[in-house]
Amino acid sequence: MTTIIYSLVDKVRSFINKLFKHFRTTEVKLEIPAVVKPNLVAMEPRQPRKYDKEKQQDFADLLDRLEHTFNNVKLPTMSGSWIPKDSVVGLKKLGVHVPNPFLVSWDDKTKVVDVTKPLPAIMCISASCEETINTKKKFFAKFVFAIKMKKLPWHVSQASGVPYQFGMSFDYRGKLLWINMYITVNRKTGVISFCDELRTIAHTVPAKNPNSRKANGQSSVFYKKSWSPAEYLEDDEKSIAECKVIAQNYFVAAHDWWSERENRWNVIVKKNGDRVTFGVNNDQTPYYFKDRDKSIRTPSGQAKKIVHYVKEHERKYGDKTTVVKEHIRGLQEFEWAGYECHVVSPRLQAGTAATFTAASAMLEDDQDTSDLIYLSKLGKILADNEERQAA
Repeated sequence: MTTIIYSLVDKVRSFINKLFKHFRTTEVKLEIPAVVKPNLVAMEPRQPRKYDKEKQQDFADLLDRLEHTFNNVKLPTMSGSWIPKDSVVGLKKLGVHVPNPFLVSWDDKTKVVDVTKPLPAIMCISASCEETINTKKKFFAKFVFAIKMKKLPWHVSQASGVPYQFGMSFDYRGKLLWINMYITVNRKTGVISFCDELRTIAHTVPAKNPNSRKANGQSSVFYKKSWSPAEYLEDDEKSIAECKVIAQNYFVAAHDWWSERENRWNVIVKKNGDRVTFGVNNDQTPYYFKDRDKSIRTPSGQAKKIVHYVKEHERKYGDKTTVVKEHIRGLQEFEWAGYECHVVSPRLQAGTAATFTAASAMLEDDQDTSDLIYLSKLGKILADNEERQAA
């Protein structure tokens, strides 16, 4: 497997840098008093808000909007993406996980990871919604991902801690561009460190005399390798320090949400090999599964209601009155508009990919691969295992 591309050819680099000033406008329902700058989405300062169920997507909304959710998953990978195609396939096989909603508790200072929770091997979380549609001037992140590693590659500075390949993907002209950098998480403190990259920098030297201009043009270009902050952190509108704060907040938010997956209801939706999992906090199920009117026809033609919440109520049996506790009822496995749906309670699932913590390794050119599992296969194994555990 080829290593991560850390220095793109000039043409691709120029193209990406032009997009970067738009790509940073990720606007994913951030609770952040952001600095408003030109070409960026203005996010007004807000006080931390309480749970507002009217702004949450319920299960009926999810079913009605499945096509929108899958549109981003189905997009092909753009050539020039910074991670190998095998890694992209692995992330998609694992399945994109959709929080409900994805909120980032913002901290302008150092944001640290809760190391009392497992540091997962792989994470892939959706950061998109119907409000984050690209315009001519604004691009929005669609996925946030992280892949745990045994060690950092040779072309990045060697920092102590647990290494991660961390990044986002953006859609452009019908394709997904996957970009990344390398970070480490301190096992004791949870502090995130950012690794510099050994990059090839172009230097332009203007011609000083007519003979040079005649032979080489108005200027000459030479290349030099040097250690610099990750290209992922470069932005026309923000400083490196500001971009690091953004990255810290996103990684911590992703880790906090992912590490609690075993305590949530999971709604697994599949179609044509693509897989998306929607996470629902246990205390939100009364609202999420409130719709009692969604029903399907079984092969025999019988109408059956899909999964829904039933609040506590009294039921009379002759002269006796019995209290029926709140519960979820209805079909938990069904087909909806061509999509396979499977609703899993945290009481029934024995484990999720959140508990898998093995790190990945970069392959050497002459390394024996007979006993190794590529990320593309691992993603499917983890996803299939979750479904078997829930069966």
